[in-house]
Amino acid sequence: MRRNSRLLIVGAVLIFGGVSIESQKTKSNQEQTHFSAEDAGVSFPVPIPDEALAILRRDDRVENELAYAAIAPEKLPRSWFSASEIALGSPGEKDLIVVAEGPLLGANVDTFWVFVNSGKGYLLVLTIPAHDLIVKRSRTNGYRNLEAMAATAITVTTASFRFDGHQYREYSEKTEDIK
Repeated sequence: MRRNSRLLIVGAVLIFGGVSIESQKTKSNQEQTHFSAEDAGVSFPVPIPDEALAILRRDDRVENELAYAAIAPEKLPRSWFSASEIALGSPGEKDLIVVAEGPLLGANVDTFWVFVNSGKGYLLVLTIPAHDLIVKRSRTNGYRNLEAMAATAITVTTASFRFDGHQYREYSEKTEDIK
């Protein structure tokens, strides 16, 4: 009887321990696919690679804020951004979505920078100010489609983007009245 109880306890520990390990794996492999100006940063933050930061330094909005704050471009604060890894192309790819933070935030709008890892480095393939950026499951030219949403007091505009092989281009746009 005691032996059966011990086997039952050991089995339960293995089963529940395995579930715990499996759920940790799933959680660490999750990707954030919806980014919003309402969020404080990204859900699964990663450090911004130096080469992506170098590209961000040349962005007009960033350059203007650096000048206003009297900060040299090479001293660009990483705290002005948060980044999330995502596979836009092949599974396991480490592409990036970078979200504006701090002084780069707008009123009910955020700027999103989408970087593709070409294997030779990061390429900026879309910059868009919007309220939301959504990564879709559908694909064009092997890359996931994107959707950006912006709102005014009376309308919501949704723009869809498809990858053309080099960058994301607007495919369609729809504006609807808020009801």
